Amino acid sequence: MATPAEGAARGRCHCGRVRFTARFPSRFVAHCHCESCRRAHSAAFVTWAGFPSPQVTIDEGAEALVTHVSSPGTARNFCRHCGTKLFFESTRWPGETHVTLAAFDDPLDRAPSGHAFYEEHVAWLPALADQVK
Repeated sequence: MATPAEGAARGRCHCGRVRFTARFPSRFVAHCHCESCRRAHSAAFVTWAGFPSPQVTIDEGAEALVTHVSSPGTARNFCRHCGTKLFFESTRWPGETHVTLAAFDDPLDRAPSGHAFYEEHVAWLPALADQVK
């Protein structure tokens, strides 16, 4: 596998059909605890990296991406072959593409630095009060 261009990170879905590149700088990396993300990913929270949309490109497999409108003005993209959820876009944050951190093969330009919608967290998640900023 070739190394990414400096100032970028590559990623892919589980089966590898969808491959993407995100160019730095990212806008944020944070853990989202909202009910919609939790249900869409079947997880206690989802860690997202936010980028201006033009900085995220699909390198391979664009035809394998499927869009699920999870609520009005919100689109979640996933691979039709393996089901990996990759991208999130919303009219709430126009011009941004949020990419699941776990889908990246390369390191990003920042570590997760916060929790979004923590007030919606699941009761069975250990308290993160000391970590929430």
